[in-house]
Amino acid sequence: MAQRPALIATDVDGTLTRAGKLDPAALAAITRLVAAGVAVVPVSGRPAGEVTGLCRYLPGVTHGLAENGLLEVIPDRAPRWLGKPTDKPRLRQVGERLNAEHAAALRLTGDDFCRLGDIAYERDGRDEAELVRLRDLAAEMGVHLVWSNVHVHLAESVPDKGAAVLQMAAEHGLDPRAIVTIGDAPNDAGLFVGGRFGATVGTADIAGQLQYLPEAPQYITQAREGAGFVEMAEAVLAALAAGA
Repeated sequence: MAQRPALIATDVDGTLTRAGKLDPAALAAITRLVAAGVAVVPVSGRPAGEVTGLCRYLPGVTHGLAENGLLEVIPDRAPRWLGKPTDKPRLRQVGERLNAEHAAALRLTGDDFCRLGDIAYERDGRDEAELVRLRDLAAEMGVHLVWSNVHVHLAESVPDKGAAVLQMAAEHGLDPRAIVTIGDAPNDAGLFVGGRFGATVGTADIAGQLQYLPEAPQYITQAREGAGFVEMAEAVLAALAAGA
């Protein structure tokens, strides 16, 4: 990186987790990063309500970005729209059409009641070929479909977590070149766009999904899931120590 890392923008599911649960080693790495003066911001496909809980739970984390970058979340404040408020009933109708007309078998996530602008369904083990089929059908209906390792999302515009991170950085006077991003799935594509950030990282899980990304991350960790986040954190901390 050209500048000293000041912020890590990280996906949550599949990046801070291991086998579907928050990875204790990743939490310990967050503690070390914050102690070294590096802020950590979760940038999740999870709803605003859940990301609020994460901000209260993750060590040293004070705010996050929810619903693939649609909303900024700070505990004890109302969630703030970063993107344009969405027409959830329209998105839900598209999901219902995919089910009725194309045997999509989409099942709303249990946290739908917490979502302000995003419609998400359980991935339920769907492989990429089926997800691409659904993505193409949704596009014909004027809606964007993207997936993480746990959910399938419908959105009115292409989800862009990276644009939300850039907006947050501009509002806080932070140079994007001091930001490291990390993710594991196609809904993290905006975190990997070249020229936006100081460094972009994918966990090992991204290696088999590069064909579904407009751009690949600069670096791919050797380890999967939370262990990949720890690997990235160790590299950042080593760089900080070398530059001290």
